[in-house]
Amino acid sequence: MTIIDTKTVPTIKVEHTDASSPLIFHSKYNPLREADAWVENARKHLNKDKEVTVVGTGAGYHILKLADAIPNLPIRVLEFNETYFTWFQKSEFMPPIKDKANVEHICFPTLSKEQQEGLFTNISTRNLLIHKSGLDIIPTRFATIRTMLEDIQFQNNSLHNQLKRLEENFKLNTKTTFKGIATFKNKYKGSPMILISAGPSLNKHMKRLKEIQQEDKFILGAVGTALKPLLAHGITPDFFCLIDANPQTTSQLNDVCLPNTPLFYLSTAYHETVALHQGPKYIMWQRGFLPAEEYAKNCDDPLIETGGSVATALLDLMVYFGAEQIALAGQDLAFTDGASHVQGAHLHRAIDTSSTLHETLDYYGEKMIPTARNLSIYRKWFEQYAKTHPNLALYNCTEGGAYINHWQHVSLQTFVENAIKK
Repeated sequence: MTIIDTKTVPTIKVEHTDASSPLIFHSKYNPLREADAWVENARKHLNKDKEVTVVGTGAGYHILKLADAIPNLPIRVLEFNETYFTWFQKSEFMPPIKDKANVEHICFPTLSKEQQEGLFTNISTRNLLIHKSGLDIIPTRFATIRTMLEDIQFQNNSLHNQLKRLEENFKLNTKTTFKGIATFKNKYKGSPMILISAGPSLNKHMKRLKEIQQEDKFILGAVGTALKPLLAHGITPDFFCLIDANPQTTSQLNDVCLPNTPLFYLSTAYHETVALHQGPKYIMWQRGFLPAEEYAKNCDDPLIETGGSVATALLDLMVYFGAEQIALAGQDLAFTDGASHVQGAHLHRAIDTSSTLHETLDYYGEKMIPTARNLSIYRKWFEQYAKTHPNLALYNCTEGGAYINHWQHVSLQTFVENAIKK
């Protein structure tokens, strides 16, 4: 570590084994201006009622600025590199941070395993701020945590980029008369459910899904993207779900008439798409979006865990409905056969898999297949959901796409036969 001068205040240059060139924390021209910009962007999205966790010590300027901006909120600063933490504690950069009563500087590697797990169990992702310096020098033994932090950062950036649209949709969706989902609690308790997504592998299940619908022993819930492909095969789900905030989703419901099929839509779903549905519709309030949380509290309605995709939100909705046995169909989470979606979906397109940067284990556990970062994040969400809901019988019946840890992988036919026996 070397202290270097800038045009304003000194900063730190770090020689790191995992970096091809020296790392300079903060701007080498104006670290204070950079810290101001970082804090201004970060504080826009904070939950003002919860403590803030910052990953990355850097030279501390962002911490000082943040402490001044939110003096009444506790701030925990996590440093994953013990060598850097020790050096920083003895450096000239530490005394101003010690003077901040609302800041705690924590060396993550020195915590017990229970303390480490507790930190991430209780963290609000909205109040998890990741400074680039923190990711740059995370030791390789914390590679799994680094990936998790990068995933969170990716999701937060996506949310922040869409925030204006989310707020506009929320305003318009709540301006009209709406019904919540409280009356649906345990409505389908004891009924096995099939969650139908629009992955490329869905096509192989169309014939069997139509038979299942006619047998009337299972509840079929579909994502909006799968609706038209299902209808084209004579399959009408028991209900369907929309969460996307973008105008392109109108293609899902254009020329669709389902006067008796309930739509469950997220409070921030694109308002014009919601308006296209002429059947019953019910609003869902999502956890992590403060206006929705406030409405849910005032309406005495539940909060839904969204997970970032319509299928993850639909899974949590099904559990609220009382589902105990749930099978996934069409949930590829990968570019099966070089396709993004099932034929007939408005988003269907060919994917050049030679240029994909991400891979995942295939459904049969035999080889690596191409996927995308967002799809990998959704897969991890499904895996974590299964771990935290051990009472549920969860089956991946996609028969294609990605392998999902902690889910049972069986054919759709096997699921149907076993569910009927129960």
